Amino acid sequence: MILVRTGFRRLEIIDHDLVEASNLNRQYYALADIGKPKTACLGQALLSINPDVELTLHQQTWSRETAPGLFKDCAIMVEAFDKATSKFDFVEYYRTRARHVVSGNGMAGMDMQGELPVRKAGNTIIVGDGITDTADGHAPLAPRVMQCASKMAGAILQLTLSK
Repeated sequence: MILVRTGFRRLEIIDHDLVEASNLNRQYYALADIGKPKTACLGQALLSINPDVELTLHQQTWSRETAPGLFKDCAIMVEAFDKATSKFDFVEYYRTRARHVVSGNGMAGMDMQGELPVRKAGNTIIVGDGITDTADGHAPLAPRVMQCASKMAGAILQLTLSK
């Protein structure tokens, strides 16, 4: 959403999930979206912001096996998985195959005052403390997730403007 609002017009998105009620506390979905594919709902929302946006949507699971057929013309890979193992696999796979990789890692918890750090390692930008997870009993909450998404979008914007 932030990237489209900033003027990005070509996005390729993959997600195998359906919208669940538990997504509503931190993601851009509505009650009417529950049970529908996330990619379709997100695609509709993005087109409602800018009808000229060009979307390639994949309703499937990303894995190292499916990766070779995906994101062929994408210079910046953005990771937004929930599971740490999927995050790691995605970043490891693309860090040697893509120009840039942007990842959110460590944004859960209740620390709403703390600033999420942004670190760069080679061609990879990581937003988050890299530690905080849901172990404190709190699911990721909108303020931290939105802070992370905004910082990730800012990093992507900076990468594209500094060419």
